[in-house]
Amino acid sequence: MADRSGRKEQGFSRLNTRYATTLAVLAVVSAVPLASNRPAWWLLWTAIIGLMGALYPIAAWRMAPQRPSRLRPLAVYFALAAVVPAAAVLQSLDLTALLPGAAPAISVVPGASQIGALRFLGYLIFLALIIEVSSRRERVGRISRILFTGITLQAIWALVALKLLGDVALFGEKSAYLGMATGSFVNRNSLATYLGFGLVLGAVLIGRRFEGPIQRSARPLRLIEKLGAEGQLVLVSMLIILLALLATQSRLGLIASLFGLTVTALLALWRINRLSARLLGAILLGLVVFLGAVLTLVGDGVTNRALMAELDGATRLTLYQEVAGMIAARPWTGFGFDGFGPAFEAFHAPPLNGDVAFGLAHNSYLTLWSELGLLVGSIPPLLLLTACVLMGRRLVQGIDFPANAAGGIGALFLGALHALGDFSLEIPANTYVLLAILGMGLARRTQPPILTQMTPPPAPVSLSLGPTVSLLRPRSDDVTPDDAP
Repeated sequence: MADRSGRKEQGFSRLNTRYATTLAVLAVVSAVPLASNRPAWWLLWTAIIGLMGALYPIAAWRMAPQRPSRLRPLAVYFALAAVVPAAAVLQSLDLTALLPGAAPAISVVPGASQIGALRFLGYLIFLALIIEVSSRRERVGRISRILFTGITLQAIWALVALKLLGDVALFGEKSAYLGMATGSFVNRNSLATYLGFGLVLGAVLIGRRFEGPIQRSARPLRLIEKLGAEGQLVLVSMLIILLALLATQSRLGLIASLFGLTVTALLALWRINRLSARLLGAILLGLVVFLGAVLTLVGDGVTNRALMAELDGATRLTLYQEVAGMIAARPWTGFGFDGFGPAFEAFHAPPLNGDVAFGLAHNSYLTLWSELGLLVGSIPPLLLLTACVLMGRRLVQGIDFPANAAGGIGALFLGALHALGDFSLEIPANTYVLLAILGMGLARRTQPPILTQMTPPPAPVSLSLGPTVSLLRPRSDDVTPDDAP
């Protein structure tokens, strides 16, 4: 009986590994067909994720019936998030046939609101699965490496397509953003956010190398030795990502990406007690000098576009003012999920150019409030803020996966800043990568077994990472069966 139970545990471990690999690959592949910003593509990914989500609890019950769900501590937050697709469906319903005198559908495009609700539900299932399978350090590392590798390949393709192939597009003929890197994306700003997440993941992979036990050595190891071959390769890949980011000529994308990278690096350094006031000053000064040098060498496009920021900003502020009027018209109900474009036509007025159609608000917060109303539309940003707090607690306590928690906070800072001036987080490929990063930061690590008198615990070691973490304690995933209850 024990042998059979052990085989089931091993089978469940393999299932989790396969799920982790599949989810990470899906997040990477979703960026290839126009960042999946077409209903046909994101509906396909939603169907795959939905099927995986339906099969997973069945397999978990058969193979590990005693294992509690790792979503249990987060159940309230997932229930609150589910209000968003439920509200989107309610907006699309026409109740006049059932209730005489009732108002027609709130949504100006009921069909779009319904399939938009499916997309959002797919995001929730994707996040839940990432949290469920991210129970081991090795598996979290696998997801991080797959995502980082995919983003690096995207950066390489963006540079090759722009510099070597005459600025071509992967699908069809490129008609917009000529002379700017777009990769397999349509919009350069959306690609910039995607690349920025790659920089954050690179910092996470390097930070993870300093989380393990300290290795005793006859002499102090140099930084290059601590990084190892993988760490050095990650740094080279991050440089390629940065070059592609500059080639997008996205001003806000560059600022937000460097901000997210800096937050991640500083939190990781603080966690391992390597951050001092002198080091902080050196990092910030080095960042400014490095950015200035790179802009001087290869960032002419970004510099030139920065000179036009005042004119572009005036247009954007005018758009925001008219969207604010749109929100004021329906502050509680909104105009329907995924219905901004058609609804805004009724509010589109001078001084905005009448010949230009604004299908997006270029501010994700305003989009949520205009489509879902102030109450429901505030749920996603508030939940992301809550996730930031939860990961901050993990980081302070040094539990689970601290480097990934730092990366989750950095990715949220990146996304929150870019969402103020664009719609990158409304692109499915970006959303999948962000949710994968957050899922690993929120995941709980498999706990070590309870030691009995027959197996006395090892002698404690005084070296520590901080107030709660011993540097030389055994890693839980090294001493326990995977996914033990």
